[in-house]
Amino acid sequence: MKIVSNDKWTWYQLDINEINKITEVIKKYQYPEYEGFLRKIEKKNSSHIQVNVIDGDREIIYGSLMYHKHSFKQKDYNSFHFYITNEFIMTVNLDLSLLEETNHKQMIERMQSLSSPGESFFVLLGEIMKKHLKGFNQFEEDFRELLWEVRQDNNVNVLDKVHKSRYKLLVWTNLIISVEEVLLGIEEAFHEKITERIEYKRILKKTEVNLMLTEQYRKEFDTLIKLEEVVSSHRGNKIMKALTLLTAISTPLTAFGALWGMNFKNMPELEWKYGYLYVIILIIISTVGIYFYLRMKGWTGDLLKGKKKNSFFK
Repeated sequence: MKIVSNDKWTWYQLDINEINKITEVIKKYQYPEYEGFLRKIEKKNSSHIQVNVIDGDREIIYGSLMYHKHSFKQKDYNSFHFYITNEFIMTVNLDLSLLEETNHKQMIERMQSLSSPGESFFVLLGEIMKKHLKGFNQFEEDFRELLWEVRQDNNVNVLDKVHKSRYKLLVWTNLIISVEEVLLGIEEAFHEKITERIEYKRILKKTEVNLMLTEQYRKEFDTLIKLEEVVSSHRGNKIMKALTLLTAISTPLTAFGALWGMNFKNMPELEWKYGYLYVIILIIISTVGIYFYLRMKGWTGDLLKGKKKNSFFK
């Protein structure tokens, strides 16, 4: 167990296997709310927030928070458990080394300079948010590249990338929302004792900005996917139109070929001197006539034009 403290509060950092010490710390401050906390710890990576008030003025908030994501696999992440009161902070299974971008010494010094556990915990939340944002910044770069791929080389592989990126956005949004949930839980527990503090306002502004960004990206993904649907629908209709036109235009050739392919005994055309030439001329005239009739109706569209590079529809 590691202990960080000042003259106002104490931060206890424990491992998940130090169950007895967890109980001792909570009982030391005479808080009865520890059995539910221990049950949640046994579930390891469960996510929850619980806010309680004891004797009308002794606030408690406990729960768990995901703070490190290794990959986008379902359970490939780290979470820690926390228990916050007016007297102390307890964190269980928190590995500060996973906050690579954080200067741990400076972070602890900032926490020690503050007068309340809740406000000090906001400093830790800010460092966790910083880690999430580093991954989110990489997502933003990938998204910008994806936009140009859709424009320049749109295909099924690109569509697959679009949906994978949209899933990643959901993951990052979930991580940011989980921090906001803890923030709101602390606000619910301590009210005006904490809401006027500078660290609260800082982390609140960070979460608001980043939730705004994730919402904006969500809208951009929706627009991108709708664009893909329009392009896909247009190309599908174009294929069906092409097949329909080919079928219609080739109908005379098919019909005449079927007619003169029959083996009836009495077929007067077989005796015609120029019968072969007549049939070819008739097929050509019929085919060309059907094509110009369809074109006159405006049904051929731009099917006979080549597809242009960097164009969605041409």
